[in-house]
Amino acid sequence: MNRRELARKPWLWVFVGVWAVFVSALHFGGLAYDIYTKLWWWDLLTHTLSGFGVAGVLFLVFPRLFEDTRAPVVVGTLILAIGAGFEVYEYLFKDFWYGWSMAYYVEDTLVDLVVDVLGGLVFVAFVNSLTRRPTVAVGSKLEAASTEPSKRLRSDGGEQPQSETD
Repeated sequence: MNRRELARKPWLWVFVGVWAVFVSALHFGGLAYDIYTKLWWWDLLTHTLSGFGVAGVLFLVFPRLFEDTRAPVVVGTLILAIGAGFEVYEYLFKDFWYGWSMAYYVEDTLVDLVVDVLGGLVFVAFVNSLTRRPTVAVGSKLEAASTEPSKRLRSDGGEQPQSETD
């Protein structure tokens, strides 16, 4: 299945929608029950999961972004930009970090952006795992090497003649 076909699958749309509700519940539940201050890793969890979810939305809306070998760079950059927008939102509504020093806020922002991108890259890997096809050339050379004991593969992929001493 190619990436465009995958992006049209109803189950993936449902998965991304449920994921968005789940991450939103974690975020707003964390605010309501003061979990962000009780569990040091809660912020990392919500940002990582949201990066995964944002990449999911990007995939559903723009599946062609994921077809290029540069997908991790493009998706990572987009998630970084979206995450930076959320960090501006956090800064404007100071209830998130009231009492934090500016140095701590900057450190928190940088860590948040890194885990946002990591979550998105995990989604890229997830899509690749669902759509990856084995390369025929490599597969046929490996099959030939395993079925013909008289031939060995060189490191460059070509065949190496068997020596008389083998």
